[in-house]
Amino acid sequence: MNKKLILALSIFTASFTINIDSAKAQDAGVQNVAQQDLTPEQRAAKQVQRLTKALTLTNDQVAQIQPMLLELNQKRESIKNASDKRAALKEMRDLVSAQDEKMKTILNADQFTKYQDIKDDAKEKMRGRKGRRD
Repeated sequence: MNKKLILALSIFTASFTINIDSAKAQDAGVQNVAQQDLTPEQRAAKQVQRLTKALTLTNDQVAQIQPMLLELNQKRESIKNASDKRAALKEMRDLVSAQDEKMKTILNADQFTKYQDIKDDAKEKMRGRKGRRD
């Protein structure tokens, strides 16, 4: 009797865990699709919101960062339609490098460290997504 109860609880726990994991994956998929449907302006606004919250940006910092993120998102949009993807990606990398240099001058040392951590986390998430696609 005891073994049957333990087996039943194990099966229930396993199925419950699987359902939670699949629900999380579906939610993440919905968020990714929602992000793809945003205009560059909307994406930039969301990014500014997240950075303002994460880094406690001042109004002056927001005013300087907003146009940079808008330019970056507009460039990302143009890369989707570019005929020469390699050249477009190189240009995008250069733009991101320039943005990081500007961010160093806008943010204080603690904020810039947090900003780099946020970027590193985003890279790790992207690598994880690419791995699942293959």
